[in-house]
Amino acid sequence: MRLLPLLICLFGLSAMAQVKVSGKFYDEFNEPVSDVTVLAMKSKDSTMIAYTSSKEAGDFSLNFQPVKDSVNITFSLFGYEEKVLKYPNISENISLGNILLKEDAEQLDELVIVADIPIRVKRDTLEFNASSFKVRPDANVEALLRELPGVEIDAEKNITVNGKKVSQFLVNGKPFFDRNGSVILQNLPADLINKVQVSDKKTKAEEFSGRSAQSDEASINFTIDEDKNKGLMGRVTGGYGTDERYEAAGLINYFQGDRKISLMASSNNINSSGFSMDEIFDNMGGGRSSFFSFGGRNMFGRAIGISRNDLIGVNYSDLFFDKLDTNVSYNLNREINDNNNRSTTINLLPDGEFTTNSESSSRRENTQHNVTTDFELKLDENTKVYFNPSFRSNKNININENKSITFDENGGILNETDGTSTSDITSNSFDNSIQFTKKLDDKGKNFSLYIESTNSVTSGGGFTQSETLFYADDSTPDDIRNQEETTRSTNDQYSIQAKYSQPIQKDVFLDFNYDWKYDSQTDKLFTYDFDELTGQFSEFNDRLSTNTKISSISNSPTVGLTIDKEKLKLSIESGVVITNLNATAEYMSNNYNIDRQFVNPFVAANVRYRQENGLSVYANYRYYTNNPSVMQMMPYERINDPLNTIIGNEELDQTKTHRIFGGLNKYNFQMRTGWSIWLHGSYNTNSAATYSLFDENRKRTTTYRNIGDTYNVSFSGNWNKSLKYDEHTLRFGVSASIRYTKDKGFTDGELFEGDTYSISPNAEISWTYGELLTITPSYELGFNQTDYTNYQISRRDNVTHNLSLQTTSYWPENWTWGNDFGYTYNSNLGAGFQRDFFLWNTSLSYTFLNKAMTAKVKVYDILNQNVGASRMITATSIVDQENLVLKRYVMFSLTYKFDKFGGKNNSNSSPRRGGRRIIVM
Repeated sequence: MRLLPLLICLFGLSAMAQVKVSGKFYDEFNEPVSDVTVLAMKSKDSTMIAYTSSKEAGDFSLNFQPVKDSVNITFSLFGYEEKVLKYPNISENISLGNILLKEDAEQLDELVIVADIPIRVKRDTLEFNASSFKVRPDANVEALLRELPGVEIDAEKNITVNGKKVSQFLVNGKPFFDRNGSVILQNLPADLINKVQVSDKKTKAEEFSGRSAQSDEASINFTIDEDKNKGLMGRVTGGYGTDERYEAAGLINYFQGDRKISLMASSNNINSSGFSMDEIFDNMGGGRSSFFSFGGRNMFGRAIGISRNDLIGVNYSDLFFDKLDTNVSYNLNREINDNNNRSTTINLLPDGEFTTNSESSSRRENTQHNVTTDFELKLDENTKVYFNPSFRSNKNININENKSITFDENGGILNETDGTSTSDITSNSFDNSIQFTKKLDDKGKNFSLYIESTNSVTSGGGFTQSETLFYADDSTPDDIRNQEETTRSTNDQYSIQAKYSQPIQKDVFLDFNYDWKYDSQTDKLFTYDFDELTGQFSEFNDRLSTNTKISSISNSPTVGLTIDKEKLKLSIESGVVITNLNATAEYMSNNYNIDRQFVNPFVAANVRYRQENGLSVYANYRYYTNNPSVMQMMPYERINDPLNTIIGNEELDQTKTHRIFGGLNKYNFQMRTGWSIWLHGSYNTNSAATYSLFDENRKRTTTYRNIGDTYNVSFSGNWNKSLKYDEHTLRFGVSASIRYTKDKGFTDGELFEGDTYSISPNAEISWTYGELLTITPSYELGFNQTDYTNYQISRRDNVTHNLSLQTTSYWPENWTWGNDFGYTYNSNLGAGFQRDFFLWNTSLSYTFLNKAMTAKVKVYDILNQNVGASRMITATSIVDQENLVLKRYVMFSLTYKFDKFGGKNNSNSSPRRGGRRIIVM
């Protein structure tokens, strides 16, 4: 570790001795030219020294250390003649003054050198050059995303970029099996990717019209190298190890212009959800299974239990008749998950607390078939139709055994449960959307019609055997069950949205919208007790059987104003939402009916401003409401849970929420420095809170009441910098998140408040020496504190430390040795739960046969210390638990890669990720 301070000093001293090359671009009309790429390279081997781009006024300033060798300085911009200035060396500042760029209409027919600049900002798109970010060989695109500045991936694989949730993932602008990224992230090799483009998620109408996105969510598009867009590539791998651990996978991609066919398959029992030939490294960061959470939000961790995963998929896309763009995918996913869990739950009350110790074992089998399609039909230059039917079939089989015992503060037993349950549930759903978009002129006038439907049916059944014994009150009978349940649920949703945009001046539009939505859900549950005389489940139990339906119709006319300029994007939309809600139920020969009407304002605003210095500012606001559920409204007792009786409140109002989101970000191309800060906040003026009462056995009765003034706010930011000196590259990254949540509710009839504060800073340094060695240490702190009002205790807090060191050596040639060593400490885990552990994973691989074949041995959890301990702190309880996790294994594997593009076999010609690369187009 002594090397890092030395390198930092070296970089610091070299930065003080920089030279500057400056100038200003203008065209033949004496107008300034912006976005010109300025690149300094060594003449002998085209090694990049530094780069920048010209500002809106045409000026630029390029800073780098003095260079003794000959240097080429290149100026390039599509549509203009390229200029190259050659210098025998550069040891002092150079002022080039005004530089004339001439237009070049025939540039497409020429060879153009394009530099691998790591990050570009193109209007509303942030573009990362994949080859500028080093990942291990055979890594998937999830590993690539983890290296990008501003990208964060949490334990549940939710991805945000500069604070914005990413809800759409595309490959070359099209879905790859699905849009939610579950297939892309795990199954697409990183070395296939050319660019990673991040933008605001757009509707089809916004894409077609060229208007800016109104969504507060982000979209990521992965582009594939042009030279790999015509040919065949693939890879297969197989591995087997100790404890019968195994992995096998295959991926074949065929590209021929607009036609793309992808086939993939994988099977493993090492908790990998998809295709990966380097999964040991995917597990390195997330394999540490100790985590804490607040409000149910995990801060660290990974999926619980040990899973076997099988996957088969095919994706086909093509363009027919130059008008019909087609994308069709099918994938089969099967997961078998086994888990053992033990937990200690401290339940908080105004006058004390009680503790529940639980143990359970479970097996979950899930089989899913997905068919998704995307069709885009171009009727003429001004008219497009999109239709996207999809089908999903899902089968879940669950087997669970559990037991628990609850104690009072003095150790006296209050209640005890012991039971087993099985279920076999099948669901089928069909989704369809049709969108018609027409441009009415070339000034922005357009009309769009969007029709969407969802129809699903879920049915099945199960068996329950349980004993719930009560000790504190002799008058409360024990609850003994031996039952069969059958269930059937339906969900039908339809929506129609019409939108007309009228330009009132250049880049200013009036938008008229009308939304109509219909939603209907039915739930039927029939329960039969076991008859000792007949030996059958034939006695109908009306107390545990229900038949409910809830439907709603909403109408929402709105008017909006949009300003869509190059630097400034502003939209304001307002209107009204009228909702008619009807809920019915049949329970124990009684009929229930609830009719409600809600009238609410609709308000949404979005603003984004980008300065010429690269600073982007954005903010949005939205007011929205949610209807109460049938369970929350129906005023009869539901005793499905022996320890919690639920009674609805038919007067329950909607949840009403104000949500804000805003931030700033900037990337300095010259200094290779980027930063972003953002703020999330939501304020509930009316939310549905639980109202609970406990008897002497700590059996709960729960209903619902509306409560106001609950909220949460978080402030986050990150900063990153890259330094390069000869063969040394040093990257710094720091980030932090501060969060505050106010929660309210009623426990044992008393109003409580929970104020939760959390902070989670982290820092990472990555040092790369040429293409030989990468060392990346990192540290993350998690601090969580909850202050309680109207409880016997006033405060609970928790601290976690997560320290890791990753190293990758590419020496000697054809050998790759990777290590991930980590330490995790959780301060306040209860007695009987391990608070800290080390996790060390390693992998050694050798590539041969012209880099087409790779032999590898990997060891997961060398020290055999991995544990699944966790703590969750909420406003009403503190839960310590431990789940089954993957332990030490050794695996040997072979991987074969092939690719053939343009009639040539290129299996040994792919550049190493992170190395210098100059593309000739």
